[in-house]
Amino acid sequence: MQAIRTRYHGATNTRGARITATCEGGSVQMSYDYSLDAEPNHRKAVELLLKRLGWVAVYQGGQFGGDYYWVGQSAWTPETRSTDVSEAA
Repeated sequence: MQAIRTRYHGATNTRGARITATCEGGSVQMSYDYSLDAEPNHRKAVELLLKRLGWVAVYQGGQFGGDYYWVGQSAWTPETRSTDVSEAA
């Protein structure tokens, strides 16, 4: 199981805003969905990466320094959960 980092990339003159999800196994990029808040966009990117890699796992995440970090907990259900790091303190 690998940790996943998601990162927001703002729009440029040639590309729209996007989210990337990255781990050692690979990465995906998706367009930022303005109908969602930031955390659901990051969660959606994790779900896309899990699907691409064929991984089945529960991932929990939190925000740190503008990025989100996601850690897998088990390998039996394709579900993503998210918690705010500030709530854990």
